[in-house]
Amino acid sequence: MAGHSLGGIMLETYVKDHPDVAAGIILLGSYLPDLFGDHSNVFPVPVLTAVGELDGLTLTYVYREWMESADAGGLGDFPVYVIDDANHAQVASGDIPSFVTEQDVPSPISFEEAHQRYAQAVASFIVKLNEEIFSEDQISIALETQSQLLRYTNQFLVPFATASLMETDGAEVPSSSWMIEGQRVLLDANDEELANLEVIDFVVPFEDLGDAKPGVNSSAECQALVSTFSQPQYDSSVADANTLQSASVIKAKFKLEDVVRESLCLPEVPRKQCMDINIAAFDLALSLATDEARDRFMSIGTKLVFDNDKVSPWGPGWEFSVGLHYSTINETHTKLYSTSLISEPDFFIPTAAGMHYCDLLSPFRALEWIYITGAQGKTL
Repeated sequence: MAGHSLGGIMLETYVKDHPDVAAGIILLGSYLPDLFGDHSNVFPVPVLTAVGELDGLTLTYVYREWMESADAGGLGDFPVYVIDDANHAQVASGDIPSFVTEQDVPSPISFEEAHQRYAQAVASFIVKLNEEIFSEDQISIALETQSQLLRYTNQFLVPFATASLMETDGAEVPSSSWMIEGQRVLLDANDEELANLEVIDFVVPFEDLGDAKPGVNSSAECQALVSTFSQPQYDSSVADANTLQSASVIKAKFKLEDVVRESLCLPEVPRKQCMDINIAAFDLALSLATDEARDRFMSIGTKLVFDNDKVSPWGPGWEFSVGLHYSTINETHTKLYSTSLISEPDFFIPTAAGMHYCDLLSPFRALEWIYITGAQGKTL
């Protein structure tokens, strides 16, 4: 049994309670939703998840589904495939609803070609489940198709995996590698000048963010050990739909660059902004993207224009800010700016002195802008 988009969600809901009606299910432009805190893709029958690489409605869930299906017992019974150059609408035929075309990413291939590519994935899954009724040649073709799909999917997901781990590494004491890079960006120094710098980040829950204070320690002259704190925040949906999987913002607590540069015996320089870290995040995402995705974005994508930070006059104004601020300039450009908070080194509360707090663009969210948000509803 197969379902497309919302039809896939309805199908898996029914089969989950009635596994005897199907030997397996096929989700096209759909996925197994994470509801009520359940992040497992264990399912009573085998499940194929096939999503087009240009599926503007579902692509964001593919990396998550790939990980959860692997954890559910391997990608043999629960394969997750990315279909080259196909989008969400191209599973269907006839008139496409406007809410789909407005969110989809344009495809360079025809509906007929897309149907063929989806069909190859579906056929290989069916053959694998019922090898006893197919010939050796058919089984061989199915296995080769699955091997090609697996290789393509794994390669396609590398940038998503890389960027995702920059938000939090998932360790027992979690850390964000992007925070470490962010502190270095604020310092505006070269590698040689930062040779004696070490940055350690701690990802903390929101309820601990207010009391977390970055620090700098020096065990020797012209050395600095900096501790930073961060809290990635994610969009939520009761239905687990229509939300990007990357952090909508990283609440970032850095040590003020003036203080750290002094510990490193470096002269004062004009201060950087959170904007500079966000620009670096987007540049990194562009470098992670495939040539095809990068070229497509540069050709048709909505470009981000990074504006100066809006500095909050007090702590709660930053801590409880709504995150990054986007505003449409025109059809081809969107402005983005951050809320920040700076306390001077001589701030009257010593424990809160010399801080630089930022709302940051995650490299993962920047990558999803390049692959999804910035290209939705466009034409080739």
